[in-house]
Amino acid sequence: MASKPKKQSTTTDEDDDQKISLGRFLSQKAVFAQYDFWIVGDAPLIVHSWSEKAKREMLHKQSKATKPGREARDPQAEFLASLYQIDENTFGFPATAVKKAILSAAHKDKGIPRDTVMRSLWITAPFVRVQAAHPGAICDLPLVRLWGGKPQMREDMVRIGAGLRKTASLTWRGQFPVWAIKVNGRYNASVINPDVIAVLINDGGRSCGIGDWRNEKSGMFGSFHLADAEEQRQWDLYAKGKGPLPKPSTEFLEAAE
Repeated sequence: MASKPKKQSTTTDEDDDQKISLGRFLSQKAVFAQYDFWIVGDAPLIVHSWSEKAKREMLHKQSKATKPGREARDPQAEFLASLYQIDENTFGFPATAVKKAILSAAHKDKGIPRDTVMRSLWITAPFVRVQAAHPGAICDLPLVRLWGGKPQMREDMVRIGAGLRKTASLTWRGQFPVWAIKVNGRYNASVINPDVIAVLINDGGRSCGIGDWRNEKSGMFGSFHLADAEEQRQWDLYAKGKGPLPKPSTEFLEAAE
């Protein structure tokens, strides 16, 4: 019985020349640029980190565990638990909240699509480990350092619950009257430029803000603006321990009216 003839390859030298080598594209690095700037608070910042106690109560409820008895409230402990603590004398704030505020000002109708900025702007922040509810679990938060005066204990009346079951209660949180954050990171210079970033920072700082009771949440706290050259110089000196705590300026607020 005659054997079947072998199928000859139809690949030619011309086809080999037309093949794409992806390796050479990988060697072409994207155009990234570094940045650093200060955002300066125009209104006090209210912080409200999830406390270990609140996390444990949530875990008990969701795991349908036996509900522990109600503990007596400790205003001082609740105030301290509301702070994002980096170390004993250093406080921070989630970098994700700062980026969210900046992104809030981006929109395709302005020619600056939000998803484009989200993919092209990165904030550098150390990951700080916070206490988790479940033993053995970990929770690392990217925190940028808060510069300014010491936090104060703030007391507010709040409504807890939903619908007709809402009840009045007191809450104690940390408030920073004078504050600033030095933001470091990088951006894709082939997609966005420094002018765009500056506009988004100022617009987002006014329209959104950060922290509790910010403008985005019908409040008047946590607004900020991009530091000018003189403000940046003052905050740089303060951060290095070579200058006093900068005083808040009302010039930005007056210019915005």
